[in-house]
Amino acid sequence: MLGERLAAALGAARDGAAGIESFAHLLGSRRVGPRGVALALTEVCEGCAALLAALDSLSAAVRDGFVEAGDAAAADAACAALGHASVEVARLTDELSRASAGAAPGRALARGRGERGGIDARQRLALESSVRRAARELSGSLRLSELVMATLELRPTPLDLIDVLRNWSASPAEGRPVIAISVASSDGRANEVEGDVRAVSGLMELAVGMVSAAGVASPHLAVSRLPDGRSTVRIAERSPREAATSVALDVVVRDGGERAVAVARVVARRARIELAEGTGGRVVTMTF
Repeated sequence: MLGERLAAALGAARDGAAGIESFAHLLGSRRVGPRGVALALTEVCEGCAALLAALDSLSAAVRDGFVEAGDAAAADAACAALGHASVEVARLTDELSRASAGAAPGRALARGRGERGGIDARQRLALESSVRRAARELSGSLRLSELVMATLELRPTPLDLIDVLRNWSASPAEGRPVIAISVASSDGRANEVEGDVRAVSGLMELAVGMVSAAGVASPHLAVSRLPDGRSTVRIAERSPREAATSVALDVVVRDGGERAVAVARVVARRARIELAEGTGGRVVTMTF
């Protein structure tokens, strides 16, 4: 079944990404010596090869799923994110292979001599930076692709937008700054919408990332109700005339680049949420 294919490939991709994240932490730990790092390099190189295969399998399963759904644009958005992840893993694989060849801990251990083995401090710092970059890019790419995948099986339920916002994770992500946002609702009824919680929360996170990338330092979310009964969320810089903050949150800024914008548009369309982008990307409005 397609669902099983997606689940298996996604699980393998997540495991591979977790392995790279763990290696980044190992490199940052001063309790692990040069030889220990060198020994881990071989396993991580093998893991990267398996991760590339998993990303290929995941892309194929995603493509098949959206072909069946008749939505090639959604497949393109998800596969673009996965393709970026594959490029990053391939880049990292080359760097790890070169580092592994230079370290060659196995030969020193096999000869039973006292050579130090491993990589020096300068190489280790450079490698740590590269691995952390790959881990960050993988995390973002998988997040984007999973958000698109979630729209294959939307599960609309009654939602309170303020509750959805409160449930955001504010945990710092490697290389992704945490910023403060403010939220105001002029009408409690405007908070009540029908939607898939994964699509709604993911879309709002992406919208915050979009306006932040456009230069809005402290995004403000204003929830209001239209005359026709629909609810809107407007994300922009707060005007002095706008209502006082009713909720203050810290959120991890998600991607605001082209791939993220493409995903936001696809998710909004599939979830039947109107998404409007203002000039320069400094304003994003969602209508439910």
